[in-house]
Amino acid sequence: MNKALKHAFKAWQSLLPDKNYRTSLIIGFIWILAALYANVSISTYNETFIGSGVGDLILDNIPTVNLNYFYTIGIYVILWSFAAFAFFRPELVPFALKTFAIFILVRSFFIVLTHIGPPQEYFSLAGPDKDSHFLHKFFYLNDLFFSAHTGIPFLAFLLLKGSIYRYFYLLASIIMGATVLLMHVHYSIDVFGAFFITYSIYHLSDGIFHKLNKSFSSIVKAFEEHEEKLLKQIPKKY
Repeated sequence: MNKALKHAFKAWQSLLPDKNYRTSLIIGFIWILAALYANVSISTYNETFIGSGVGDLILDNIPTVNLNYFYTIGIYVILWSFAAFAFFRPELVPFALKTFAIFILVRSFFIVLTHIGPPQEYFSLAGPDKDSHFLHKFFYLNDLFFSAHTGIPFLAFLLLKGSIYRYFYLLASIIMGATVLLMHVHYSIDVFGAFFITYSIYHLSDGIFHKLNKSFSSIVKAFEEHEEKLLKQIPKKY
């Protein structure tokens, strides 16, 4: 862990002096904040149009189960753990911020298009306690298509390419998908559609920012090679 931490600090040290990296990082933070604002505004507006629920082949055949702990705590664990992993790969951070922003904006656009009610027998107490937790503002009843609880960990899986830890997020996306179905807070199309839409969002973002990401990785690699060269020039003591 100590070695990984040193490597992370050296990577940040190599990237932060680069003007393009700093600009990209700032833009990424601006995008994610703007996307979150849009999401809250649209979801709040959408709550005024709650309609009737519709039938669902899977939900009509399974009971409603109280999995609120996984529903609330689980998504926080996924987000914070991904932020921790991203710290160790600073070349990924601007790309991750922009990709998550695109994810949020695309989802915000989708949820405002069709106004249907939550599934029948949904777990009405889903999310944090509205009287004691400010984060309840990010949990809505009518933001159905597509499931963020499923899409967010799957996007983390796609972003952490080359890391063994990415499979934790693949498993998490499956678990969260099953959780929202068992709680009846999403339709089955919201869950299954999330995988396909998230995959498309990732590749759209990668297509736009691939060259920039490659240049940031090159900076880190060049910095590491330079350090190795300097270390080799230091005479060994016997």
